Amino acid sequence: MAEHQQWGVEALWQDLEPLLPGMSIEVLARAESTNSALLERVRSDARQSFEPSPYGRRAHDLQPCLLVAEHQTHGRGRMGRSWHAGPGASLTFSLALPMSLSDWSGLSLAVGCAIADALEPPTEATPRLQLKWPNDIWLDGRKLGGILIETVPAAGQRMVVVGVGLNVGGQPPAADAQYQTGFASLAELQPQLDAPAVLAQVARPLIQALLDFQTGGFAPWQSAYARRDLLLGRHVTAGAMEGLAQGVNAQGELQLQTASGLQTVAGGEISVRLAAATDEAS
Repeated sequence: MAEHQQWGVEALWQDLEPLLPGMSIEVLARAESTNSALLERVRSDARQSFEPSPYGRRAHDLQPCLLVAEHQTHGRGRMGRSWHAGPGASLTFSLALPMSLSDWSGLSLAVGCAIADALEPPTEATPRLQLKWPNDIWLDGRKLGGILIETVPAAGQRMVVVGVGLNVGGQPPAADAQYQTGFASLAELQPQLDAPAVLAQVARPLIQALLDFQTGGFAPWQSAYARRDLLLGRHVTAGAMEGLAQGVNAQGELQLQTASGLQTVAGGEISVRLAAATDEAS
């Protein structure tokens, strides 16, 4: 197994805690799923369980938490898909925090924009990092990572858990279905970065995006997303529909020009794929 990495947790906490007072940062050598671990803490609180958590914190502690796993063994993506993350080759983390939102539409798109802009600041050049609606990050036409957002009620509020998985280096496991479209890693974009450095680069922009989203929703992110929109102008299938992707609206819904007119596709349990067989996206 890879040696433990140096995460600089104290310095990272000092940078982030002013944005999320009371937050904690934890790094685990191994976890099944960082999202599942944080969700279970919240659910344990709902059951009014005050037993010690297997991850070191009391289950009823609902303060913001950034949980990192050096090796995630049973990571999850949308629609029950698995996300494989080898030790040392990936950055896998989840951030849990309470959020008050009247409209959650487009949250994963805003998160994707924040992460992509942190790793590749916007310029006049065509971006290498692109976003595939609703939750994937691609590099040079290949899958780099994904975002999984889950929410759960807790103590009269709602906790959101934002899970992020990014390939930092290495190669995908043989015949891994999540990389049918090709495998990309951040080593191709910024070869000097390891997983702790990537976390330090994206954590603050991610938190700021979540705080901004609470007041402005997705609309302020619409143009930033359009710049990196992988599907824009391409033929795609979305469930039973097929058509030409026309970008996203101010609510973060995919707009699809079909034979029967312009249709909107909301997030949720629906798979969106590039129509051409050679471009099919998982």
